[in-house]
Amino acid sequence: MIVRSFLLVCTILLCLLNTPSRLSAATTIEVPLTLRTALLQHSIVKYLNPQIDEPAVLFQEGPYRYLHSDQPRLYIRADRPHFSTRIFANLGFKFLGIWPVALKWSGSIDMTLSPYVDEKWQLRYHIVDSVIYDNAGAKPMITGLVWKLAKHYLHPRLENFLLDLKPPQQEIVAFLRACASPAEMDQVNAALNSIVAGPLRIDAQGIVVPLLLTVPDSPPVDETPLSAEAPLDSAEIESFQKVLEPWDAFLVFVIKSAGTDFVDAKMREQLFDLLITSRYQLLPILAGEVSPETGDPMRTLFVDAWRQLRSIIEDAEERGLIQEQPLRYMTFVNAGDALLALDAAAPRLGMQITTDGLRHLARTLQPAGTADPLYFDWQVDPVLRELFQFAPEPAPEPVPDADPAQSPPPLSQRLWDFLLPMVYAEEVPMSRSLDRWLPRSEELEQYRQQIGVLLQAAADEEIKRSNLDPLYTEIFQHLVPSTALIESCWRQFVADGDQVTYLRSSAGSIGIMQINQHVWRGFYNLERLRWEIPYNIRAGSQILMRYLTQYGVTVAAKNGDPGYYVPRSTYSVYNAGPRAARRFMKKDSTSREKRVDERFWTIYQGIEAGGTVDLSVCDISLVESP
Repeated sequence: MIVRSFLLVCTILLCLLNTPSRLSAATTIEVPLTLRTALLQHSIVKYLNPQIDEPAVLFQEGPYRYLHSDQPRLYIRADRPHFSTRIFANLGFKFLGIWPVALKWSGSIDMTLSPYVDEKWQLRYHIVDSVIYDNAGAKPMITGLVWKLAKHYLHPRLENFLLDLKPPQQEIVAFLRACASPAEMDQVNAALNSIVAGPLRIDAQGIVVPLLLTVPDSPPVDETPLSAEAPLDSAEIESFQKVLEPWDAFLVFVIKSAGTDFVDAKMREQLFDLLITSRYQLLPILAGEVSPETGDPMRTLFVDAWRQLRSIIEDAEERGLIQEQPLRYMTFVNAGDALLALDAAAPRLGMQITTDGLRHLARTLQPAGTADPLYFDWQVDPVLRELFQFAPEPAPEPVPDADPAQSPPPLSQRLWDFLLPMVYAEEVPMSRSLDRWLPRSEELEQYRQQIGVLLQAAADEEIKRSNLDPLYTEIFQHLVPSTALIESCWRQFVADGDQVTYLRSSAGSIGIMQINQHVWRGFYNLERLRWEIPYNIRAGSQILMRYLTQYGVTVAAKNGDPGYYVPRSTYSVYNAGPRAARRFMKKDSTSREKRVDERFWTIYQGIEAGGTVDLSVCDISLVESP
């Protein structure tokens, strides 16, 4: 009987040991809220010195008794925050009833701070030590009166400073809640409702407030792949594009917000690189060449672009560009970081990048805005063009009477006047002869000459407008026709049954210069890219010039020989985006990439050598010397 009882107890214990405990199965995870030094500095300066060009009046009693401060600074040293400021003291007093007998002193004070977050989610400081220095940086022998004034007037003022973290904390929680999958909403809500501030950490970047969440332990959520392993068909590609339209709208909204609040030449290049790189990533999928990764495609784009965007904002913050709304950008950056941190630490919660989440995150930058930040259309965006300093758009074409899909509008006389004044010496305008022209073999030479004039005129106009360094002038003059030849064989139109339509690739690249409608959404008029040869060439020339100056010249500067590196790098970017700037130099490029790069280089060298474009074979004909 005793043995049976013992065996029964052992069996029960073994069952208990092998059964997961629901009472203790919970994990505490951390979502960091990072307060960078630039934000802390901005906040405390605004608090102590609201009039930035004038000293702060800490104490004033008549004209000869005062304590003033200026040049406040918060910095991190040895993993401790410090506050320093210059101080000016005057301890004047009456002598025999007559003013003044003054004891003036000036120097600085440095305080070691201990930060904490109170129960109201307010960041505050305790002063744990302070040292007074004279103007020479030495500790003065006599500082008693100055010390008393500082302790009486400066210390309390500094310890009364607060940075309210409740709004950003609430914004982050709301964003995370908007990114929760419906199946896991209860667990996400439970985790977010458990949030508390952990012990602060201090590093060279600033102060980190750990947001601690208790996450119930549960099996991971199964992820359903977005698509099969095979590349998408045309219907799936269209659906895929619709899914990703909110992401592109979000990115444009954020970039334009940053451009409105703060921007300089360096940041303008960084934001342009971010936008174009993100858009180019979609092209192999839209072309049906590869399949999207399994899971949430918007999440993949978000994770990749977020690192770059975060770095751009932090760099702008360090350079003092974010002056007006630093807390908004701190909230924005930390909300995105929080999502990635929570997803990495607790994938079982099934966090997603949703349209509601993106909309909420975008509105942290413009909380008073009424427009939908995820609004998507194909119209030209003047704000986007102005931000990236694109040339003004030519006057629009007249609205055609017929369906543009069947009968494209005539080319603009004004645009031809702008690009090709010499053309109008001809009796018949070139626009009439090129409009919907599918040249027969006996017409190829005439067609080649007219397109060649247009390409050269567009290149010359862009060289003049951009004030291009003469070192690269001939390179660009060869680059424009070479690009047009490899991209389209100098074709704008193709036959579609008994109709003439515009040339379009499976990825959405249009016309003679193959301007991709997804990459350049908002920059160019889609209808004009389709039906106007000069407009399409002008757009391609602008894009090539931007790529040459921003990427091609940079690659050549690091490797030498501009005649080799500038054209090859520029075209690689034109073909596959900014990340391909050095593609032609890499041994691990795919066979297709190598084939494209070598094909371009052959064409470019042929044009550079004075060869003639042969449209019958889409190649260069070189006349051999006798």
